[in-house]
Amino acid sequence: MKNKLTVVWIILLIFAAIPFQAQAATYFSDVDSHWAKKEIMYLSDFNIIGGYPDGTFKPNEAITRAQASAMLIKALKIPLNEDTSIQFKDVSKDSPYYKILATVNERGILRGNNGFMRPGEKTSRAQMAAILRRAFNMPLDKQPTFIDVTPSHWAYQDINGIAKQRVAGGSKGKFMPTDSVTRAQFSAFLVRALDDKMKLSSYRSYVSTKGKTVEQDGSLYFIGKDTDGYRQLIKENIETGKREVLLKDEDVPKSDWNHPSAMYLHKDTRIIVYNGEIFIPYHSGGFAEADEVPFIYGVMKIKTNGQDLVKMQEPSDDNFRNMFIWNDRILYTDVSEKNYSYLNRRIIQDSAGFVDSTLILYSTAMDGSSDKKKEFSFDALITFDVFSYSYDGMPIEAGGENRSVLFDHSTMYYFNKKGVFKYNLLDKKTNKLSNVLAKDMYVSETQLVVTDLNGKEHTLKK
Repeated sequence: MKNKLTVVWIILLIFAAIPFQAQAATYFSDVDSHWAKKEIMYLSDFNIIGGYPDGTFKPNEAITRAQASAMLIKALKIPLNEDTSIQFKDVSKDSPYYKILATVNERGILRGNNGFMRPGEKTSRAQMAAILRRAFNMPLDKQPTFIDVTPSHWAYQDINGIAKQRVAGGSKGKFMPTDSVTRAQFSAFLVRALDDKMKLSSYRSYVSTKGKTVEQDGSLYFIGKDTDGYRQLIKENIETGKREVLLKDEDVPKSDWNHPSAMYLHKDTRIIVYNGEIFIPYHSGGFAEADEVPFIYGVMKIKTNGQDLVKMQEPSDDNFRNMFIWNDRILYTDVSEKNYSYLNRRIIQDSAGFVDSTLILYSTAMDGSSDKKKEFSFDALITFDVFSYSYDGMPIEAGGENRSVLFDHSTMYYFNKKGVFKYNLLDKKTNKLSNVLAKDMYVSETQLVVTDLNGKEHTLKK
């Protein structure tokens, strides 16, 4: 009985290998109406894959690590490693995949762990991204792309890298890194890596990058000054240092837009870069009667090449704050109606007078006004970014961002008089991170750094 089972196992291994041996197939009975027919036939025509004995390709079956390795060896015409001294704990030297796995392991394309290559294990989409990026020597990329792949993911830069090269896309903003890759999907990814004409038509990200200085595609975007002290939106080439002025404050059509006190560019403005456009929240005018400080903010956008300046329809009126763009939606906070008062509209707060207020996280379509949805309600401290400027000779202090609210990839962090919290935009769950009573915070790639009311910094795991 044991010998019979061994024979059956060997036959199954041979059948698994057949699609990747040198036999061109011109017809597969199960791919005629499949979305990846073009890519599958491309590989078949180049003798990189073949069909099963029954004339099928089985496009929706998950591909194993061994099968993916065999396809790469053939596609890249990599000579097999003949060194039989290499040993794996789970791949015998008699296996039809032994030399294939030894070769990809030696070249660092597919790596084992503690002597195990796991040849029959299904390949995840994250593993596929890493394998293809290494095999084709594509650059790693730190720019966020998919809403479900954060910087803490082990394959974050691999996934961004193959996406930037237009080899793999996602669905509704997600990459689904833990899902298994089907034979059809791997065929499509491989063909795109092999042939530029077969790549996806364009790259797009689903997570914006926000900050006083934003790095993207080899350029830095920030607001600086010219020699006369006027504010400018600047694009700087990181490699050469060459600067280009995209927008001057004095060139914004003020007379057609807002109150005469409107201020469009400031050094502390947090700009948002998203798929070739720069979104700039700005002070559009309006004053709190008691102390004559501005409290109304708007949004304008301009392309990263400096063209097509547009004033957007404000998602909200007086209390529009904390803008972010995520999965083709504009996110922002507004004050709850029950908390709507002069206090909550004020820009300046004395440090002893911080209070919690109920904020509501809303989202809209990318036009800034349609399809408005309430996403989340939470309490946050009323404390703002503060900067100074002068209007009619009178110094004014204003700020458009709550220090108590911060977006980072697919998470919103906030603090109040109960502690520090995070809200996951994906699963819509809230977790308390700390009991620290905070007055400010910022994020790094791996940590959330919170400053408490006494000025002491606390490092929290994101």
